[in-house]
Amino acid sequence: MKQLTDTEKQELGAKIQDEQERQQTLREIYPNTPKDSNETSAVTTFTSSYIWKYGFLALLLCLLVFNVWHLLKWRNFAYDQYGGIMITLGLLFNHVAFYFTMKGRKSVVMKAVSWVWIVLVFVYLFWILG
Repeated sequence: MKQLTDTEKQELGAKIQDEQERQQTLREIYPNTPKDSNETSAVTTFTSSYIWKYGFLALLLCLLVFNVWHLLKWRNFAYDQYGGIMITLGLLFNHVAFYFTMKGRKSVVMKAVSWVWIVLVFVYLFWILG
């Protein structure tokens, strides 16, 4: 470990004093302390991320239930009857893969299932129905 000379210690002390004065000036100019703003933003981020994560999951599950109910109630073969279910499942797989599994083997499997399902939906929509 390097030993500082007296001159280096004085220069370092002066730099520290200048930085402390600069920070004090900034605190006086901007009264919101970083601690307060971090706590507020952390609560907002926490709340909004959970609303998005679980709210959108609930919306997708309701949409899937509606599509299955609609398919079973009116079996009309004159139009595309599986498109809504396939798109909803694609959105559901994608949401689960990217918001509920973050690392490990489950994440890789869910992301692979999500991408394969997206490809199948595009093939179904553009090639089979096209």
